Amino acid sequence: MSIEHDPSEPRHPIRVVALRTGLSPDLLRVWERRYGVVEPGRSDGGQRLYSDADIERLDLLHRASLGGRAISQVAGASNDELRDLIEADDRARQAIAPSASARLHGPAAQVFLERAEEAIGKLDTNRLHLTLRQAAMTLGATGLIEEVVTPLLRFIGESWHAGTLTPAHEHAASAVIRQVLTWTREAYRPPRSARRIVVATMSGDRHEFGAMLAAGTAAAEGWQVTYLGADLPPLDIARAAKSLEADVLALSSVLPIEARRLLEDAAALKKELNGAATIIIGGSGAAPVARDFERLGITPFGSLSELRQFLRGYNGGKRV
Repeated sequence: MSIEHDPSEPRHPIRVVALRTGLSPDLLRVWERRYGVVEPGRSDGGQRLYSDADIERLDLLHRASLGGRAISQVAGASNDELRDLIEADDRARQAIAPSASARLHGPAAQVFLERAEEAIGKLDTNRLHLTLRQAAMTLGATGLIEEVVTPLLRFIGESWHAGTLTPAHEHAASAVIRQVLTWTREAYRPPRSARRIVVATMSGDRHEFGAMLAAGTAAAEGWQVTYLGADLPPLDIARAAKSLEADVLALSSVLPIEARRLLEDAAALKKELNGAATIIIGGSGAAPVARDFERLGITPFGSLSELRQFLRGYNGGKRV
């Protein structure tokens, strides 16, 4: 039996709120102190406790701020007013995306990339987090993913292999990138009528950044995204996609695992799915056997740009 909670009941510590909203604890405290955005309760020990309603409002304020609005401008808005602002900002962002991309991304993206690389080298995770969030707000999700995060991941991998970055650098940077990608993806709230995509990697592939980038790309294109994560048995992925009535199942294969096993798992997944969704696959692990995937009826994509075009042109499994 599920237990229903009063949405006004203060019961979430600040760390939970930070994880759910993408706002840092320090910024939460500033917003409360300066603008009174919420009034958290207190535990017996004096720690802040937030309600479900507090989290909902903070999430709306955060999403409104992603549209370029100062918190001082929106702190007094009602939740319904915030939703209207967010929807209008999303429409405007989508309308200007092509021209803004051509205007902003080149020089601005390079500046953000250089700042991020420097922050990683200094193990300055706070600066890295701030830089990537600023990149997201300036360039949009597509610019962040394709022009900052993708080359940044390449830089981390190459530097780690060259010995100029340690495992500590790699782990610290990966944690921040993972958090920012999740925050960016969850900032989008597509309508219920939007098509649904499920994203995952199959058993043996624990490298999830390819899948996270694909999930973020789909969210920016207005799709409902269910991100399952990495290293899942193919039958479980297929069953999840069927249960969710997904239009598309996107697989990422970054780790160059043995090709025969990858194809066998993909064939088992396709059989279990039985035509319920279009299956696509991308990543360096899938590229060498792209033609074999095509023979299985699975569509390979070679880049995030190709994925974007596929999603934009999707029409029940066909491009338009």
